[in-house]
Amino acid sequence: MDHMTTSTNAVEVRNVFKNYGDVQALQDLSLDFPRGELTTLLGPSGCGKTTLLKIIAGLLSATSGEVTVNGETVTGPGPDRAFVFQDFALLPWASVLRNVAFGLELRGVAKSEREAIAEKFISDVGLSGFENSFPHELSGGMRQRVGLARALSVDAEVLLMDEPFSAVDE
Repeated sequence: MDHMTTSTNAVEVRNVFKNYGDVQALQDLSLDFPRGELTTLLGPSGCGKTTLLKIIAGLLSATSGEVTVNGETVTGPGPDRAFVFQDFALLPWASVLRNVAFGLELRGVAKSEREAIAEKFISDVGLSGFENSFPHELSGGMRQRVGLARALSVDAEVLLMDEPFSAVDE
């Protein structure tokens, strides 16, 4: 039996170090994120939470150590992971609909299907009627919800969120 079918963890972090020059952001970090569960990282500003999420997402490489998602070593971004960024990371020239559908477009989903999926998640986050708006026309909370809808629309197995509700009203 392979590791992927025997592990109850969706994400495993083993002995991860991350250095930025002389600054050590992560030191010998090992964590498991169980499959099917919501897991929260808590800690003071600057302790490495965002760095760890970016390593799991494949957006940064660890200085040493290993991260696996569903038993596969992370070597870069993959379709099994979606990321909601703290700073929105929206395409400023694209409408809400295009921003939400963007990940599906990258995966080659047909335009009519990706727009239908995007419209569903736009509605789910309470932004119906804003499909043709651009990020600069939205409040910070609305932009954050666009980022959340984009991440949800790709139906990734692992959803990584970096302070995803910091700009969103209760």
